[in-house]
Amino acid sequence: MVENNDNYRSSEPEYQPVGGNLLAREPACIEVFDSDDFDTSLLGMTLYNDGLEDLYPYLFYFDPNDLTITPWVLPAKGVPGRGPVDPPLRRKSKLTLGYGNGGASPWEFVFTDERDKDIGFFKLFLSTSPADFGCLTRTKSPFDWQDPYHRQGEMDKEAQDAAELKKELESRSWGVKKATVIQVRA
Repeated sequence: MVENNDNYRSSEPEYQPVGGNLLAREPACIEVFDSDDFDTSLLGMTLYNDGLEDLYPYLFYFDPNDLTITPWVLPAKGVPGRGPVDPPLRRKSKLTLGYGNGGASPWEFVFTDERDKDIGFFKLFLSTSPADFGCLTRTKSPFDWQDPYHRQGEMDKEAQDAAELKKELESRSWGVKKATVIQVRA
């Protein structure tokens, strides 16, 4: 993506996509540039809804190096008793993520060591009604836990939250799409 300087009223930089769909092939191969090439390493995504139903998208990045799961897009669920929020991905429309008005900041992959190649996975969950997919988040690697008894309590809570999500989704239409991303140092 490159910075779009046309919007002089905004305090936040706006970006526009450059090039083709990086996820068109499975696995996708993405070049990772050094940090001094900041604009060329920023990434965004466009989701297209060609269907007849409004959708709520939930995008996660799975890192097999440390077994973390990072949410990249989690739309608001709404407040109990006040109704759900409007679906971000309307039928027969598109939603930009990381640029435009999609409500997500641009992303970038970085190498923090001497490796020249890495791998990860995007998982996009789509639901016809809002749900709490935040329970899938794993910000801490299981290798970092010091106290196994504390971790067991965390695992019990995570399992309970996942069971609630599963129950919540049983009565709804939902789906998932995975994209494998191989990052290669440019």
